[in-house]
Amino acid sequence: MSAGDPAGDAGPSSRRAGAAARPRRFPTAAQPEVMRAAEKDDSYAAHVTEACRDAFRHLFGARVAVAYQNEIKLLGQSLYYLLTTGSGQQTLGEEYCDISQVATSHGLPPTPARRMLFILYQTTVPYLAERISSRIVSRGIYMDDSQFDNHHENDNPSRGITESSTNTNESSRSLSFPMLSRLRSKAHAFWLWVVQKWPSMLPLGQDFIQLAIRTNLMFFYFEGLYYHLSKRGAGIHYVFIGKPMNQRPRYQILGIFLLIQLCILGAERLRRSNLSSIASSINQISSGSYPSSTGRSVPVVNEDGNIISDIRHGKAVDLASGSEASSSKSKCTLCLSTRQNPTATTCGHVFCWNCIMEWCNEKPECPLCRTPITHSSLICIYHSDF
Repeated sequence: MSAGDPAGDAGPSSRRAGAAARPRRFPTAAQPEVMRAAEKDDSYAAHVTEACRDAFRHLFGARVAVAYQNEIKLLGQSLYYLLTTGSGQQTLGEEYCDISQVATSHGLPPTPARRMLFILYQTTVPYLAERISSRIVSRGIYMDDSQFDNHHENDNPSRGITESSTNTNESSRSLSFPMLSRLRSKAHAFWLWVVQKWPSMLPLGQDFIQLAIRTNLMFFYFEGLYYHLSKRGAGIHYVFIGKPMNQRPRYQILGIFLLIQLCILGAERLRRSNLSSIASSINQISSGSYPSSTGRSVPVVNEDGNIISDIRHGKAVDLASGSEASSSKSKCTLCLSTRQNPTATTCGHVFCWNCIMEWCNEKPECPLCRTPITHSSLICIYHSDF
């Protein structure tokens, strides 16, 4: 018995040592915890952005701070995520909700490459997409204006001779590098095609991005892993490291509702595409060799199913195009972008809410007519068409 006692004592001690050696497996974070952490992070990132905006306003003035507000927002968000996620620490929102980032099924933390990829997806990619889109749009407007000017200057013979001589010189120089000139011509032709097609491609791209965001949110409600597309692209999800709870709420019912919404949106998109094809066929018939026998005007519908106008002499004018054109021209004179939360001054000028508030902090006067204004006199316009 004495020889067997050490063996008997070694059994429980070895089991305790094995239990202590096994790593603790944390449960996956629930949807409410991830969403609350994301809201906290957005709030703290907004505070950092506001501090950067105040610093720029004090250093360079209100006009520079308003003109570079997108760059300041990029700087604030990048600083927040670089100081938290980039350094391998929890963000303030993650620390508040007791969740931690993991990148594998074994619960290992994400590598520095994954963290930097997430920061790029979260901050830099949206900024670059917006800047490239605005640059292409401005380039298209410039090309339209230049083509209009060239159309009026084609009657000048001396200019035509000069252009022909320059084109001859350029062609002679390009003969020495045929492959390079061919590649340059193809790249230039592709760039012109993108600029011409961009106004029609931009709404489709925006609809696709919104669809991707809603689909990602639907999968998040079902599986509870990736709340943002940037987290899904980087492969980073969360585990709960706080005190264990018996019941942790889930949001699968919201995923079902969002799936129903996506199905309804898809059916609406199919209906509008069918109406668009019907409208195009009606336009071809009415403007072709099938005029109205009674001489009366032929109604035409647009892609929304609404009657746009009467066709006379083979031309159709959309009644809603005037309002859409006027709404597209509703630009804020401070940031030169579409007005966000339109706000009117006492003198009748309309700006973005953030733009005019930041301007009023520095100069309590209208930027256009110099009429004295105060913060309490600014009126935010809701449910407006401009």
